[in-house]
Amino acid sequence: MRRARFYLSTLFLLISVLVIAYLSASYFSFFTIKEIEITGAKRVSRKEILKRSGLIAGKTNIVFLDSKVIKEIANNNWITSVRIRRELPQKVVIEVEEAEPFCIFVAEDSSLYYMTESGKKLGTANFDEGLDFPVLIGDGIWKPDLLGDALTILKLSQKSSALNWVEISEVNLDSIYGITIFTNDGRRVDFGMNNIERKWSKVEKIIKHVRSMNLAEEYINITSEKNGIVSFKI
Repeated sequence: MRRARFYLSTLFLLISVLVIAYLSASYFSFFTIKEIEITGAKRVSRKEILKRSGLIAGKTNIVFLDSKVIKEIANNNWITSVRIRRELPQKVVIEVEEAEPFCIFVAEDSSLYYMTESGKKLGTANFDEGLDFPVLIGDGIWKPDLLGDALTILKLSQKSSALNWVEISEVNLDSIYGITIFTNDGRRVDFGMNNIERKWSKVEKIIKHVRSMNLAEEYINITSEKNGIVSFKI
């Protein structure tokens, strides 16, 4: 009788273990990610995002730590924001936003890189993304204040009818002499350092006045806030 009870108890325990194992396997299978969708990515490849996320379709459980995945994906310089969305039970959507190139800068090794309007370094400049951007060059690039002034000039130029962003080919940042810009048609403007917005306003006024006289400026020096020097194209 005791032996029968022992066998029954053992059989019950074995069945319980099998049932629990089956239910656990079913649960994990049911909540295993089967599909990963990525939206908003243009420059960063799907492979790169998946590698950084650590998520693997068919293996990773849908219950994971969002903050860790977001942090790893956002470590790519091109990505400005990441959002994780779950479509239960087995789909994950990764929504990313990418930075837009604002200009190109020349690095210390002479390589060309894209830069955002906030001064963030992006990827290497290439023909696919385009090279038709103002180019920042000079040792002053590594001085935050001077770089900030150069980017301010480019931002102001975007809305300017006198000297527009599309006309600017190069911005030279010199740690001693300050900022000089060159246009596609060979004009030059020396800004020097400090009070860039005030100087920009004066440059616009000078250009508009010169053109109202049916003349064309070739060189403007506005390094002195009091006086501007202008030479004309002949």
